[in-house]
Amino acid sequence: MNYDINIIGNKDDNGTMELDRLSNLAKSTKDIATKALMFRYKGFSQIPPDNNLKNSLNINLEHIGGNDKDGTKLTFECKQFSDTIKNFQLDFFNDTDKLMKMTPMALVIDTFKQALKKNTEDAQLDKPLLKSLLNFKKNFINNDEVFLLSNRGTIAEIEIKKDDFLKISKLEESIPNPKRVIISGKLDEMKVSKGRLGLQTNDGLVYIYTSDVETISNILEYMGKDITINGTGHFKPNGEVNFVDIIAFEEYKLNDQHFNKKPLAYTSMQQVLHQTKKEKKRNPISDLLGNWPGNESDKEFDDLLKSLKL
Repeated sequence: MNYDINIIGNKDDNGTMELDRLSNLAKSTKDIATKALMFRYKGFSQIPPDNNLKNSLNINLEHIGGNDKDGTKLTFECKQFSDTIKNFQLDFFNDTDKLMKMTPMALVIDTFKQALKKNTEDAQLDKPLLKSLLNFKKNFINNDEVFLLSNRGTIAEIEIKKDDFLKISKLEESIPNPKRVIISGKLDEMKVSKGRLGLQTNDGLVYIYTSDVETISNILEYMGKDITINGTGHFKPNGEVNFVDIIAFEEYKLNDQHFNKKPLAYTSMQQVLHQTKKEKKRNPISDLLGNWPGNESDKEFDDLLKSLKL
């Protein structure tokens, strides 16, 4: 499938492109496509793709043209993932068919759309992927330049201006940094995918992940049983957990019941909104006074870690 990147708004946008600028555009575009694919496949964009996935991310430059009036147009070709990826399986809840119909350039366009839309609570974005979008800003020569990304009518065109990166930057800053978490629940035998498992808590399903083959082998022995995970939580733009990267685990004990819930990393405002939606009380703010779950002090958290002996 063919895609166009049309660049207008600068005197140098005249149908030619200096090699250093072309190299930066290629690198930043490919990085967005790679991280977007890995986020949808593994739940975390910074996981490196294997050789099979690397080949599926090929984007070929077919033509550079244009003029002083119409700017510089670059035409790219890339294939649908259904043509390049074999034995591709996402977790139970992700739409594999939808992703397989996409291409690397379609992922780039869709990722920019998700980052720039009004409501980003459920956007398929994380911090590393948003940083890749911010790196695309380096392709702009001046404040008046505009990048138009399109699929010649198949996918709606998106217009990217330099000012748009202010919104993306604010969104990236709003996503909580990864933090150490403890979580307990039942290892769900129906939610297994490559390196990724489901842990059923009282608040719902939480994905847990590890790239270590030995850890995967050991943890599968507890399938259908309650366990306690010590790991690093990665969070969505809305403050809810995206997945937990496993550091260590052990059998569930009675005093682990405090951790049978989804880890949260809400801002103060998100806490109020979450509590309002959950309980629908007239004055939920009073319920937020005191300790919010997940906001334990460092000392309290260290004591809990010691009690688990992970």
